[in-house]
Amino acid sequence: MKKVLVFSIYMLALTTGISSFANTSSDNIKGKKLEIVLTLDNVKEGQELSIKDDYGIVLYNTTFETSGIYNNKFDLTALPDGDYSFEHEKGFEVKIMPFKVALGEVTFNKQAEKSIFKPVIKFNENKIYISKLDLNQEKVEVKIYYTTNNANSDLIHSETFSNTTDINRIYSLAGKRSGSYKVIINADGRNYVEQFKI
Repeated sequence: MKKVLVFSIYMLALTTGISSFANTSSDNIKGKKLEIVLTLDNVKEGQELSIKDDYGIVLYNTTFETSGIYNNKFDLTALPDGDYSFEHEKGFEVKIMPFKVALGEVTFNKQAEKSIFKPVIKFNENKIYISKLDLNQEKVEVKIYYTTNNANSDLIHSETFSNTTDINRIYSLAGKRSGSYKVIINADGRNYVEQFKI
């Protein structure tokens, strides 16, 4: 209960420290000891911004209501010491901006900023179409499951890719049983799941 209360106080301090104001500079972050200003150029309505901890837990999330330049002031010193990141989700691209909180100081690691690309999974006429751009050439695992009525899942196909920047595959389910199927792609330290029926 004490941890929940402390976490609630941190979140209250984080959300009350947020206020918008105008600034016309390009994508950048200006760091100060007590607060930072996040500026993003060319955001689109419907895109999302979140703050995640080192375990991937979302601590803050907002959806942009207008397109254009986004500016916001954040007081991140209310967070416990540790590693965090801003994540700007732009459709299939996610820009990750890591930062560290230590002894009341907020430090951004510009060299560690990166963009990852979510996979595109489509289903049409008993075929699964998968494409993924992976500029870091990290390991990508694709698993396809068949799910029976009693919710048991049987792995029907598994494939692993590495050292490639462009993944494009078509998997045919012709002749397979009708029912529910699930595609799980593990990439960039995340799981992407898509379900469909035939």
